[in-house]
Amino acid sequence: MTSPAELSRAGHDLASVQRDPLVLEQRDDLAEFVPRLPPTAFVQIARGLREEDRLDLLLPHASPEQLTALLDLDGWSRDRIAVDKARAWLVAIADAYAAAGKPRGQLRNIIEDMDPEMWTMALLPGTAVYELDPDDVEQREQALAAVDALFSYETPDGGFIVAVPDNDLGHRVIHVLERVYADDLQTGHRLSLSLRGAMPAQLEEDLLRWRSGRLADLGFVEWEEAMKLFRPLDAKSAREAAVPAAPAAVVGEALLVAFPSATSGLLRRVLGGLGAGEQGVRAREFALLVNELMSAQRSEPGDAKAQERAFHQAEATVSLGLEVLLAGLGLPAPEVDAFLAGRIAALGLRGVFRVGYGPLATLRKTALALHREGRVSLTKIGSLLDRPWGPALESLSRWLPELPIETASGGVRPIAGLRDVARATELLAQSAALAALTFDPHGYAIDPQWVGRVDEPDRLTLGDLVRTAALRRQLPGMSEETAARFAPVDADDLAWAADHLLVGGRLVPALAVDLRKRCLAIGAPQHADAFVSAVLLRLEVELGALERDDEGAVDMTRVGGVITPQRIGVWLKTGLSAT
Repeated sequence: MTSPAELSRAGHDLASVQRDPLVLEQRDDLAEFVPRLPPTAFVQIARGLREEDRLDLLLPHASPEQLTALLDLDGWSRDRIAVDKARAWLVAIADAYAAAGKPRGQLRNIIEDMDPEMWTMALLPGTAVYELDPDDVEQREQALAAVDALFSYETPDGGFIVAVPDNDLGHRVIHVLERVYADDLQTGHRLSLSLRGAMPAQLEEDLLRWRSGRLADLGFVEWEEAMKLFRPLDAKSAREAAVPAAPAAVVGEALLVAFPSATSGLLRRVLGGLGAGEQGVRAREFALLVNELMSAQRSEPGDAKAQERAFHQAEATVSLGLEVLLAGLGLPAPEVDAFLAGRIAALGLRGVFRVGYGPLATLRKTALALHREGRVSLTKIGSLLDRPWGPALESLSRWLPELPIETASGGVRPIAGLRDVARATELLAQSAALAALTFDPHGYAIDPQWVGRVDEPDRLTLGDLVRTAALRRQLPGMSEETAARFAPVDADDLAWAADHLLVGGRLVPALAVDLRKRCLAIGAPQHADAFVSAVLLRLEVELGALERDDEGAVDMTRVGGVITPQRIGVWLKTGLSAT
């Protein structure tokens, strides 16, 4: 039986190799260590060593199952074999065995213990094979003449002429065949014969079926099954679930080290306090969860970036689930980790993920309801909203809601705790309030038909409408009745605003005061600061950056953030009045 100390050391060793695959150079037990690597970790390490041109540290010691996983995860594109990637891995495997000085027949054994059909299918596209009678010289000459325009190879047994396109992809076929024949003539003959008589469609279908079964064992289940992850699990019943009998200890994937997190995380802390045997069980479970999450999001199993993203999503959602389980219990700090470890034992990481998905499902439902109201979106979800609300509505409406990164770089990040849930809830509330501020009678009371009157409505935002309405209300001689009839602002309006609404480069307080009054009137005074900062700040920037010619006329082609006649060209062409 493997001792806890050995389990802990194995997990530490795997973690260090995943962080830096080149540490394998320092080991003298590769023949024992490499075959114990879990499949997904093996593939990750292989990709890293390929970049360093050091696959010799890994491939000669790999098991047939690991090499099969390598092709399963990095040799396919959806449900078709990715010929270029698959051939590159076959070349790497064959070269590794040759460079390692393996006894003859070892490559044959690996091929037979993998899917031999995969070797055939990966080498088949674009390859022509002519079977020869060794005693028929004329037949050989005719075959060579037939492939004169191709790159040809006559097999050492004299039984075949193999012809491929004269390029790198074609040369890989010949390179692999040379390695296989050098290892075992009979295996080379069988491979050439299978290339000669293969039925590509049937062969690829069989390979896909076998691959699907293996991927399911790794957690890459069918989409319909994976979507069960997005069924929320009630926190109350989850707190009361009984703890099952302890599972047998295993050495699994390294715990949460493959992709370092920006924060320490509640999950990492709790798992770090588990015993070595339990860590192995949860490591395996977490790896399956990540792969299942990839399936739910229809990611390609071999997509390294998608795997990293799913890793962080799984970690964040499970951490959120742990926070939900703790919420309202008021446990003393020393009891927290033990309670959460018990919930993990009772529910499994998958169950805790579903607990964490509960508040995410509520956020998604709210985001979609807001979108369907039609006041914040056109063709795309949240398209009428300024930043950060537009990107937030879009990312929160996904099956697995995420938060936008509120920096210039953009992007999204997983929702990792109740604080993030609160921020997401606030963004949704602000989105609804901005729509009310724009259209409601106690807000700026803008006619919603204006959204469809601009030249490029997909580029319009509610902020454009609010900024325009706010500016018009400050124009000289503008009565409340006139200001209430929304209209674009022209060059003279903008020139006047730049001269009279900016003091020391800052917007005069009157616009913010008016906006706050309207926020109070629609029942959303708590969001006024956010609208002043995001919506009116854009107006301040636009007015401060106006470009004028020598006579002081504003260059309207460079104006954004407000509605101008240039932006409603189609509407004006209809002959309708601007009022």
